[in-house]
Amino acid sequence: MMNKLSLGQVEWKEFLIGGKDGIFSISSSNSGIDKSKLIEVIGKIPYITRSEINNGVNLFVGKEQSKKYSLNKGNVITIGLDTQTVFYQPHFFYTGQNIQILEHKNITKYIALFIIPLLKIQMRKFNWGGNGATLTRLKRTKILLPIDSLGNPNWKFMEDYMIEKEKYLINCLKNKYARQVLTNTIKIKLMEQQNWNEFFLEDIAIIESGERLTKNEMDCGLTPFIGASEHNNGLTNFTNSVNKSLDKNLLGVNYNGSVGFSFYHPYKALFSDDVKRVKWKEVRFNNKYTLLYLSNAIMQQKAKYAYGYKFNAQRMKRQKIMLPVNSNNQPDFEYMSNYMKKIESEKIKTYFQKKKLNY
Repeated sequence: MMNKLSLGQVEWKEFLIGGKDGIFSISSSNSGIDKSKLIEVIGKIPYITRSEINNGVNLFVGKEQSKKYSLNKGNVITIGLDTQTVFYQPHFFYTGQNIQILEHKNITKYIALFIIPLLKIQMRKFNWGGNGATLTRLKRTKILLPIDSLGNPNWKFMEDYMIEKEKYLINCLKNKYARQVLTNTIKIKLMEQQNWNEFFLEDIAIIESGERLTKNEMDCGLTPFIGASEHNNGLTNFTNSVNKSLDKNLLGVNYNGSVGFSFYHPYKALFSDDVKRVKWKEVRFNNKYTLLYLSNAIMQQKAKYAYGYKFNAQRMKRQKIMLPVNSNNQPDFEYMSNYMKKIESEKIKTYFQKKKLNY
């Protein structure tokens, strides 16, 4: 069922974000604690920074911090100055420096999710240095919002629209994964019943380099660019650039940066020169499930690589990994595929059970 509510069915009007005539009350964080000055660094309270990932959460800290800092209440929107990051914070939290907080009595999770993309559009005009998102500039910034018959922000429409959008997406998710769970319900041997053997990575896999592409050389576009990151599946940018590293249906394995992290990429992407492109030599077995199995096998080895023992190209080739084998003592691709399908089905079932959703 498609959404019944439409963005075109309401009127829109410009509003200042903050200031005397603005929509939101904008203030600096109550905390603004430099990370090096955190006291209790293990806990359950989000520590929000100007990071662009993980909803701005850098880590979770304890409640006991310096008395000059106080907790910020939840149900607000945070904006990171300089980085122009925008997130909804549902719970009490501490922050790093240069975080601005937007509050409104009518805000809810769904209203925040409606407004955040509109705020992000406006944040594009700010950047690092002299044109950053200062408090003064934020207050003068305008956004378009749907309005009611009195010309005020139509909070009910915003909330209803996002609730409806969420229900639609959940139904799509349920339909997709219900079929997948049924398809992938497979009985397989226990791991201890399976035969195993060690292989040098270069004997079973094709290992190819990425290609250097600096930020100055990179044109904005829609092609994923895979860097040596441990976050976001290794995706660090989107580009219009093209080079010989363009590839798909393979692993990107970091041998610099976040060393040893490995991610599967079913889509066409460009790869940094700090990332190796890895796929099975047995081309017909290159698929999502066998490559995810290989990815996990590779990542089991990352702990042994550090500054004094780098994960260079030669060591990657000679890295031994343990794999299930068939009666010919060759990698058992069928077992690997079925094993990962089983794991995926179990994760899907657990997710729906936690969300109390039928599928």
